[in-house]
Amino acid sequence: AQGMNRLGVKTTLLELTPRILEREEPALSDTLLRVLRDEGVEVHLNCREHRVSRRDGQKVMNALVDGEEQELRAEEILIAAGRKANIESLGLEGAGVKSGPRGIVVDKNLRSTVKSIYAVGDSAGRFLFTHSAAAESATVIRNMFYPGAKDAPDLIPWATFTDPELARVGMTAEEAREAYGEERVRVFHWDFERNDRARVDSAGGEMLVVTDDKMNILGAHILAPAAGEMIGQFTLAMDQGVRLTPGFRDLVQVYPTFSTSIPQLAEDAAYEQLAKPLYRGLRRLNEVLGV
Repeated sequence: AQGMNRLGVKTTLLELTPRILEREEPALSDTLLRVLRDEGVEVHLNCREHRVSRRDGQKVMNALVDGEEQELRAEEILIAAGRKANIESLGLEGAGVKSGPRGIVVDKNLRSTVKSIYAVGDSAGRFLFTHSAAAESATVIRNMFYPGAKDAPDLIPWATFTDPELARVGMTAEEAREAYGEERVRVFHWDFERNDRARVDSAGGEMLVVTDDKMNILGAHILAPAAGEMIGQFTLAMDQGVRLTPGFRDLVQVYPTFSTSIPQLAEDAAYEQLAKPLYRGLRRLNEVLGV
C-alpha cells in the first residue's frame, strides 16, 4: 500500500483486525499507521463481510467498517490473505506423515512422524520467513548426517519492510507480562528524535525494549529506517544471555548511526532501574534528617 501510494496510485487498505500488523508491539504499529495515513494511504480497520462486484467498468467492494457498510471503488483489488503450505499433492498420508492446519507436524528437531523424513520452512509452518527456512535447513542437515540432535531455532527476528522498517525479536510487552507477571516486567522506550543520525536524515522512529527485573532482554521492537539491520544485535544478545545493562550500556557503537541509540537506551534503563531509586531514597533520607 505504501509503495503503490508513493508511485502515485491512490491506494486504500482494508484491514480485518482492529490495528495493522497485530503481531507487532501496539505502540509502534500505531505509529506506522499514522505514517501511512500522513502519506495519503486511506486505511480502514475492523473491515468484515466483504462483497465484490463489477459496476460501470470498475470493481466495487462493499464492506462493514466498524459496523457500518461502506462502498469502495477501484480499478484493481489485491487480496493479501496470507498463505499455507502446499502439501496436498505429496502423498503424506500414504507415507504415514501427519500434517495439521499449519503444515507437516514436526518435533523440536524438525523430524516428522516418520523417522526418516524431515520438514522445514513453510511446509512445517513454524516461522514463515526465508531466513528461518534457511536456518532450519542447516539444522536438518546437521541432524540427518551427524550424531546427536540439535533443536530447531526458536529465536527468530523479523522485519516488515515499510519506510521506516518495523523489526521485532522476542516478546511484546503484553506477552511478557502474561508470561512473567506485571511486577517482573520492565519496558524501556527510546524516541529517535534524540538520535543525531535520525535528525540529520530527517527520519523519525521509536525503539522499545522489554526486560525482566534482572535486565534480561525478553523482546526488542524497532521502528526506524535501519530497523532490520539493528534487530540482529538484540537477537544475538538474547541468544547469548547478554543483558540490556550493563551489556549494551558499555557497548561502543559507530557514530553517527541509528545504533548509537541502543547504548543510550541502556543508559536510561540503568538510571531508571538503579540510580533513580537510589536518588529518591537519599532525598527521603535527607528530608528525615532535615538536611
